[in-house]
Amino acid sequence: MATLDYAVLNLQYMSSPRYSFEEFSNDLECTADGIFRRTVPPPCPECGVLMSRNGYNTYCKKYIGSIKMGRYICSFCGESLEEDRSFWEELKKGLFDVLDVFYHQLRFYNVPYKGISAIMKLVFPRGKTTIYNAFMESVEKTYIPPVDDKWNRSLRRTTSKNRWNTEVSPNIA
Repeated sequence: MATLDYAVLNLQYMSSPRYSFEEFSNDLECTADGIFRRTVPPPCPECGVLMSRNGYNTYCKKYIGSIKMGRYICSFCGESLEEDRSFWEELKKGLFDVLDVFYHQLRFYNVPYKGISAIMKLVFPRGKTTIYNAFMESVEKTYIPPVDDKWNRSLRRTTSKNRWNTEVSPNIA
């Protein structure tokens, strides 16, 4: 199976690694060597003959873990093929989305990027520049609805009472 390092296993919602894999296809199997591959090899996209298993490729993400994805080769035409690793990308994206929410909360309370980096060393080590870039990217993705303000607020000081008075008037545009 995939090697999941301490950072992922320490997350509360990841107490059972099977929880993360439930939403993905059941076409894959995990061998005794920890290789993810299809139970039945796929047909060759070129000639249609069933392909043979041909080892694996390892994909790693520092502090998260590594995964071995199966490879295939066609014995007839020599075409090579690799398993789709989209579920690995989805797992990483899910973790980084949680970290982005964490960064937003810390920035909301005015924690500097250097402080966030020091905190993250305990959970998932990341530098302050990486945190800044991830934070800015998530801010850019945030949808802010357009303001449809039909009322114009104007402040007018009333001299007779020596205090501020707010008058609301419709926007004439």
